[in-house]
Amino acid sequence: MKQFLSLLTALLFLSPIIGEDVEKKPYNENRERYSSSTVGLLKLLELEMQFIENLKNYTDLLSAKANTLQDLIDSVDRGTEKTLTEREKYVSNPLNAFGLMRRTHQDWPKWHHYINTTVGRVELQALDDILGKAPDSQDMKEALIGMNRIERTYALEAKDLAKGRLLDKQYDIQLSIRDCLSLGQHKFQEGDYFRASMWYRMAIKHQPEPNAKEFNTILGDPLKDLKQNYAKATIIHGLSAGNLSLSIQNVLDITEATIQKASPADLEAFIAELLNQTDDDMAREMSAFEPSPTPYEIGCRGLFPKRTNLVCRYNFTTTPFLRLAPLKMEEVNHDPYIVMYHEVLSDREIEEMKGRSGQMSNGWADQKEAKSTKIRDIVCRHTWWREQSAIRERVNRRISDMTNFDFPPQEDLQVANYGLGTHFKPHYDYTSDGYETPDVLTLGDRLGSIIFYASDVPQGGATVFPRSRVSIFPRKGSSVFWYNLYDDGRIDTRSQHSVCPVIVGDRWTLTKWLHIVPQMFVMPCKPRKNEKKSII
Repeated sequence: MKQFLSLLTALLFLSPIIGEDVEKKPYNENRERYSSSTVGLLKLLELEMQFIENLKNYTDLLSAKANTLQDLIDSVDRGTEKTLTEREKYVSNPLNAFGLMRRTHQDWPKWHHYINTTVGRVELQALDDILGKAPDSQDMKEALIGMNRIERTYALEAKDLAKGRLLDKQYDIQLSIRDCLSLGQHKFQEGDYFRASMWYRMAIKHQPEPNAKEFNTILGDPLKDLKQNYAKATIIHGLSAGNLSLSIQNVLDITEATIQKASPADLEAFIAELLNQTDDDMAREMSAFEPSPTPYEIGCRGLFPKRTNLVCRYNFTTTPFLRLAPLKMEEVNHDPYIVMYHEVLSDREIEEMKGRSGQMSNGWADQKEAKSTKIRDIVCRHTWWREQSAIRERVNRRISDMTNFDFPPQEDLQVANYGLGTHFKPHYDYTSDGYETPDVLTLGDRLGSIIFYASDVPQGGATVFPRSRVSIFPRKGSSVFWYNLYDDGRIDTRSQHSVCPVIVGDRWTLTKWLHIVPQMFVMPCKPRKNEKKSII
């Protein structure tokens, strides 16, 4: 670290980072965010396929036009008459002379018109229409935030992500130079100079890409100022970490003054020294001052201590119906009470549930946030299953069997689908922090919650209870049930929970909140038991 800090004192501040070159559009909270759900990302993939298909058709038409023009060139090319004598001989023949006169008088205007005629008008219009549906700058920002959330929540490193390694699994995917650069730019703008530096480093060390010269003319050179931006992020992080008494503005001012005295040769030597270090050594030095993981992050990583006093069994007793068809129940936690039920959602029920995906809208973190004028934190895409359906009623009756709670089988269920790094921050399902649960005045607060998992998630996507140190990873067809209130109706803060970002997979859930007032005869109010202190 001393060698690293000594380099920082030699040089500093460089040119500003490359800015966003995308046109800013007015923020529209109702516009679908492709990044917020797998459903949206599938639509975007379909959009890209349409774009490429139209582009193929357009290039075929351009190629046909080029071939026609080449045929014209081949038919009249006078490459054989190179000398003046040969050309004089050619035009001295009346047949050649007449042909030359006719072509230049009659054919040239028509060829000129053909050359100036735009080919593929239909395809170009289609490309314009598709471009109008492309993600806007806010959707792009949500995707960058999602990637950052995955990286930080699971302590992933840029050197692994850039090469397609996610946790302990290697994928046959590699991020492009522009992908790495975009992630570095976003982190720099957000003040995360450590991760910005590592992403810039990955972009610099990226292997040259095919057709780079041609693409750079159109898309811009990603390597322009990249090394300087890498040094800049590295320096700012190093000075901030090594001088905690300095504000970031102080660091920027100091580096601004110092860089003016640095020669180009000194700057180049500094960058070369940084690049000579291994990725592991650089990451180790740079991350030395990173904060410890939060309970939420520990839970998302599946690192909470395992419980040893839990059992799996058949539930025969909650309702009389279960004597005939018991449910597979797994104890997850005793206090507070959290259980899972397995094989309680069939493939047919899941398919009907997913059929609601066409009606999905943006899901906000909470009502208070949704009414704010600032940009909101989108959790997922969701919809309410309100249409009359035998399957929906069957699922509601199954919830009654699991919980012994009383509610009409026609009640709504919430369908949700998560996307690129989307999550739900730690929150409570009961009324709290200015958030009022729907129907609280008529039905009372939410006594319990149940989530059905309608898909397996290979990596990430856990439901975490940070205060109770419990993590539940999605299993297709299973559900998790817990109480939000004590027996006397008072809130249980240990029910705080969150949804971890999905790393790889498609997270579908079906959620039901169970209110307290309809349960007054099913679950009479009891004296409050002593709360066991939870470990935080």
